[in-house]
Amino acid sequence: MHVQLKLRLACPVDVATDALRDPQVMVAVTKPLVVYRSESPSGFPDRWTEEAHPVSASILGVLPLGSTHVDLDWHERDGAWIQRDTGRGTSGQFARMRINHRMAVVPDGPGHTLLRDRLEFHAGPLGLLLWPGLWATWQWRALRMKALAPTWRGAPTHPKHV
Repeated sequence: MHVQLKLRLACPVDVATDALRDPQVMVAVTKPLVVYRSESPSGFPDRWTEEAHPVSASILGVLPLGSTHVDLDWHERDGAWIQRDTGRGTSGQFARMRINHRMAVVPDGPGHTLLRDRLEFHAGPLGLLLWPGLWATWQWRALRMKALAPTWRGAPTHPKHV
């Protein structure tokens, strides 16, 4: 099963690419619906690396979803910059799912980016029960990304935003 988005963001592609490497963006685009917390004693890194990072998540900061690892890699293909997360769940609902999460960005006119965000998940019969919640979360992500993109560092409407 899968959920996916195709969005036009009001920021240049290099700004969107940089934002996707920022753990605080992952936290911001799902909050308050899904609240992520770093499970590392030192907290979230400044930038995602290809080293797996342990996180936990909860619905509205109250109902635990479990723990997983954000395990990213990046590559370019056919002019698109692609970020892929193949982290594995270690507890809770995350441990019951196998995921493949990809986000791809390409320029979409001056100062704009086309973002494709696709989560494929396998959870057996439980997948049918999880799909509506994941779909709602992806719709929330779309709203938040569209609202936040102009504020990301270097975006044309807020060039000095940090």
